[in-house]
Amino acid sequence: MVYHLFIIKKELYDVYKNKKYSLYKLLYNLYNLNKADLTYGVTLYNQLCDTVNIKRLKYYFELLDKVRIGKDKYYLVEDDIEHTIIIRPSHIIYKTNKENKTILYILNNYSKYIFACDFSIQEFYWINEKINDLYWMY
Repeated sequence: MVYHLFIIKKELYDVYKNKKYSLYKLLYNLYNLNKADLTYGVTLYNQLCDTVNIKRLKYYFELLDKVRIGKDKYYLVEDDIEHTIIIRPSHIIYKTNKENKTILYILNNYSKYIFACDFSIQEFYWINEKINDLYWMY
């Protein structure tokens, strides 16, 4: 699974908290936008999302004991499951076969307004809701 994580502006979180599909479709269309419409895409992105504070987020991931660090990439293997985090100014990419509670906790600490989308399987959720679900399972 490849999740694209977007930091949604707080005022829009309140609007889209219970309208996840609508937000997913906006981000999906933005993700698949033609290069000819790049100006429109940047404008839409700036209305919906905050940029990622790369320095601050890197700090959180570098606190993990088992993490290997690459250029703007973090690798974690836990319970034979590989997790890769790629940090970009526009969004975060999270590659995994199963979500990791520690990684989700770090992301949730970074921002309560992160929306995750796997565009290939049309899965989407708020990180803060997912982490609550995971903690209730254990």
